[in-house]
Amino acid sequence: MGIRAIRLGSILVAATVWVLAAPGYAASQSSPVGAQAPPPQTTPQPQAPAQQQPAPPLKVVQRPPYLPNAANEDWGALKNPANRTDIWDWAKYIPFGGGDGFITLSSEIRFRPEGFRLKGSDTIPHVSDNYFLQRYLFGADVRFSPRARFFTEFQSGIINGKIGATRPTDQNTFDLHQAFFEWRRRPGQDTRLNLRIGRQELTLGSSRLISASPGLNTKRSFDGVRLVFGRSSWTVESAVALLTEMSQGVLDDDPLKGVKFWGVAAARPSPRWVKGLLVLYYLGLENTSAQFAQGRGRDLRNTFGVAWRGSGRQMDLNYDLIYQAGSFQDAAARAWAVSTETGYRFSKTRWSPRASVRFNAASGDHDTADPRLQSFNPLFPGASYAGIVGLFGPTNMTDVTPSITVTPRPNFILGFEQPNFWRSSTGDGLYNVNLQLLVRPTAGTGRYVGSSFNIFTVWQATRHVQITGAVMRMQSGGFLEKTIAGKGLGLYSISTVYRF
Repeated sequence: MGIRAIRLGSILVAATVWVLAAPGYAASQSSPVGAQAPPPQTTPQPQAPAQQQPAPPLKVVQRPPYLPNAANEDWGALKNPANRTDIWDWAKYIPFGGGDGFITLSSEIRFRPEGFRLKGSDTIPHVSDNYFLQRYLFGADVRFSPRARFFTEFQSGIINGKIGATRPTDQNTFDLHQAFFEWRRRPGQDTRLNLRIGRQELTLGSSRLISASPGLNTKRSFDGVRLVFGRSSWTVESAVALLTEMSQGVLDDDPLKGVKFWGVAAARPSPRWVKGLLVLYYLGLENTSAQFAQGRGRDLRNTFGVAWRGSGRQMDLNYDLIYQAGSFQDAAARAWAVSTETGYRFSKTRWSPRASVRFNAASGDHDTADPRLQSFNPLFPGASYAGIVGLFGPTNMTDVTPSITVTPRPNFILGFEQPNFWRSSTGDGLYNVNLQLLVRPTAGTGRYVGSSFNIFTVWQATRHVQITGAVMRMQSGGFLEKTIAGKGLGLYSISTVYRF
């Protein structure tokens, strides 16, 4: 009942904000009809021109970028009219209350035609599937002051033309994606404090483990509390939350029963990099209905990790070391994962090519008959483990991916990569990023899963429009030889995103 009341209230607030913020209404309120200049004074006043100074001009600052999560944008810089140069700037800074209060409207529209093909054989039928994914986001950010605001955002995910069964993230007709109140300590003070309460996207510790997963058709959110405390060079962030269920109807996404999350992370700039970050984190998860090849049951995980990010003029790196301890169906659960990416950019060469190697490895279960579990739980990850396409999840997976990207134009990236996959343990199967079992451990033999060749592009056509594409062709290995994907598979995806 409480969640439904919040949804209804958020709808009313968002609708009111969008109506009041319309250009015609805003203009009529800022320039009232019939307003007249005050009458001149009847008695001349003494002048002191030597003591009067002209008002200093407003400082022109850099425009903020459009971000995948509009809740992280701050358009206060548009208070200066000189910074308003875009067609949508009227919607990004709408003043109210006569002080520092303003409203920001936001939206994202994404169209993605996508499809895959499984090559058949004499005993395995040919499978081909093509479908059209759509995602719509509409948000309103009401900033009462530099210290307090209320953000709300609605999401609609739609799929058309899919022949097979839809994935849980493909269809979510219309629902409340984010609705939170945020309070922060006054900017400029030595100690930073930020409190966010409500439905929100979360990234804590490592985006490899906690992510909104923007690559999916409907993004992930949580109902909970997030607290950030910062002093000197350290920032400590903590959260307690419930995962939001993705239902296919209208305004029916309630907190998912049986899935609880909590965690804390401490971060500071890395001492060896100009643009670097060192993060220590602990993440806790309880899922009363987790599914592994061993079976379904209550999974309690305590995840300890360290992340190291860094980028210089030519070299960059992104490393995670992770250990898990807990229980599954009252038996011990122990797991681990390593994730690394190391890149080098030839900045003085034409098109600035960047060569990189990505190595990921995560443990899998040794024996489904043994109640002790060694399968790694990826928590709430993005789709970046298995190359740009995200074909597999990290559980029981070891992959090595060499890649190279070039930049023919400042706003255009072309990339080539070749992920190579092995099972970490022959006693476990293959999973997707949502920990759904794709292939059981008895479906084949050996560790080698296969190799794929991927081509991808990223084109930032304008400030508002981004177009990305990916084509993948996978050659299956021995483990998949007798499955429906035994002869290999291909996939394509083209995304067009418009943001304001």
